[in-house]
Amino acid sequence: MHAERPPYTAKRPPAPIPEADGATPVGIVRFKRDTLAIVGSNEQAWRIVGIGSSDGALRASVSESIDRLVPLADLSSFHALLDAGSASQPPAEFDARIRRADGTPIEIACWLSLLPDATGRKDAVCQLVMIDVTHKRDIARSRSRARRAKELALAYDVVFLIEPGERRARCLRFERDERIARLGSLRISLTDALDYLVEHLAAPWERAGLRAFVENACHAGEGNNLPSESPQRIEFTGAGEAAGGGRLREAVLMDAEGGGFFLCSRIVDRAASDEPAALVPRARPAGAAPREADAGRGNGDPRVTIRTFGYFDVFVDGRPIAFRSEKAKELLALLVDRRGGYVTSADIITALWENEPITGQLRTRCRKVALRLNRTLEANGVGGIVESVRGKRRIVPELVSCDLFDHLSGSADAGADFRGSYLKNYSWAEGTLAELMQEGMRR
Repeated sequence: MHAERPPYTAKRPPAPIPEADGATPVGIVRFKRDTLAIVGSNEQAWRIVGIGSSDGALRASVSESIDRLVPLADLSSFHALLDAGSASQPPAEFDARIRRADGTPIEIACWLSLLPDATGRKDAVCQLVMIDVTHKRDIARSRSRARRAKELALAYDVVFLIEPGERRARCLRFERDERIARLGSLRISLTDALDYLVEHLAAPWERAGLRAFVENACHAGEGNNLPSESPQRIEFTGAGEAAGGGRLREAVLMDAEGGGFFLCSRIVDRAASDEPAALVPRARPAGAAPREADAGRGNGDPRVTIRTFGYFDVFVDGRPIAFRSEKAKELLALLVDRRGGYVTSADIITALWENEPITGQLRTRCRKVALRLNRTLEANGVGGIVESVRGKRRIVPELVSCDLFDHLSGSADAGADFRGSYLKNYSWAEGTLAELMQEGMRR
């Protein structure tokens, strides 16, 4: 006879961390650095991940390794963040994505530090302090997307918001069909949206190319932002239209933050070619003289145009860069405002966080913003326009075309561009605006 097996006994969840006054606004989790096993936590941490006090078995299971809360696609990056954070001396700040017990993805802001264990070893236990910032980030993204959509609608007659991770899309503008444009507040199936777009935008022989272009970006962007290696722009023969059917169209993909992207389309001025759909860069009009910013660039290098008079925007081969981080965009504007001079971290913090004291935590945030700017520029193939030397950064004026630089150089065709408005997005630009106004009065 076989001996009876002892009944299953669930492992104990980690010891609770005492909370002051019965509640703490942040989640606190302590785990072993080598095994990632959770050894202590407070109730707010469990509330964030949606595991109640009555579900001790689930708590015990999750406590075997903190990375059980992380989506599989994010595991490698999460481990890299933990390794980098635990190797730094002060508490390291970073953002991460995890999943609640019901599978809902959430975003958390984290601070990681090292604690001594019972034996006095100082690097054996990590403490992770976290705050659920999902709702706050969703609101910020929603506002940013709405603002960006209005800007794009000025230049494109078709604007769709694609959310690959949720397999949904929203029509924000479709000039040729008001019925579907009225659905702008509703999310529709990504498959239905793609079928509709392909049929109504492309000529029959171009539809397969347009569909593959969008589907490849959707597949690569599921759960993440539009990757830099994805095609960004395609030209194709448009579907027959009432006015001049078969004209050449372009479709452009632009990052919309939070794992989504905008799909925009418009008619291109050039006549349709007989070539199949392919990536076609914007070219300088025939006969146009090369500008000073083109000097030293190879024929295949992208052309960067920066607009400072009015609102700040950056264009690569005529396509606007959709900055994922507003602070990263503001940092680039600050570098442009300094006209090629080096800007220190203290200068950046004073301008971008003007009401906050310079602390170690703020310096970390500044480095993260600079890193995001570098990634955005590299993703658009223009990483070389910003130069960094020993923590100082500057724009390389020779590699860009900028209305401010042209105006200050006294270029005959640039003086008329200034109309009393400069970097309207940013309050710190008022000093330069005053200089421009005074100069304009002297001319």
